Amino acid sequence: MLNSVFDIKVIRFAAAVTVMGALSACATPPPAGDQDARAAYEEANDPFEPANRLMFSANVMVDQLVLQPAAVTYRDLFPDVLKPPVENFITNLFQPLSFLHALLQGDMDRAEQAAARFFTALPTLLLADTFPDRKPVFEDGGQTLAVWGFEEGPYVMLPLLGPSSVRDTFGTIGDFFADPVRLIAGSEVTTGRSVGNAVVTRSKNLEHVRELQRTSLDYYAAVRSLYRQQRAAQIRNGISEPAHSAPTIGLDLDEPDTDGGKKETAATN
Repeated sequence: MLNSVFDIKVIRFAAAVTVMGALSACATPPPAGDQDARAAYEEANDPFEPANRLMFSANVMVDQLVLQPAAVTYRDLFPDVLKPPVENFITNLFQPLSFLHALLQGDMDRAEQAAARFFTALPTLLLADTFPDRKPVFEDGGQTLAVWGFEEGPYVMLPLLGPSSVRDTFGTIGDFFADPVRLIAGSEVTTGRSVGNAVVTRSKNLEHVRELQRTSLDYYAAVRSLYRQQRAAQIRNGISEPAHSAPTIGLDLDEPDTDGGKKETAATN
């Protein structure tokens, strides 16, 4: 009971801080006469850019001090033979929430796929790579709201969770309360799932992220653009990855495409 009360206070506080910070630091729109600048401003859809950039800098610092060292340790020192079961365990723990959202979206095929993957893995304590010829399902509240017709809204950089939008932020808050794994197993399990997923994803993208940082004229703007590309693809079910795979940026550079190959679509921390 105490943990539940604490969780509710934390999520409310985080949402309040995000909204208050964004409202107090809106970017000034260019003059109406400067059509090119005005068009770029509207395309970015980032009226809270000063606050977002500040939060992005803080997230990058957390990444450099905490997440990146953990990812390097996992990649270089964790036994290779244990990596597949650990990663399958994390993947399968995402399936109940994905099942729920697939139902809400009216996608019975993906709902069946998520349920089959999860329940088939239960006898092996969720370690099995069930249906290796079929991809896991990753659906979330932001995708469901998009399918229901809600507009994306302005870009938002969340503390630790990384890039988002107003629509995806509401979806994230809803997922916190609706996640079946959290309701049954507790917030400790979902927190461990998120942290584990962040470390695993970051470990697979260490060099990609360094290259993005090195080659981007504006690292923040590059991440913002890549995030939107990834979310649009996720909403179309073109790719399957958790929405917030890492705290700093929340994107994955190295993702499977729909033909089973690899494509570089976005960046994680």
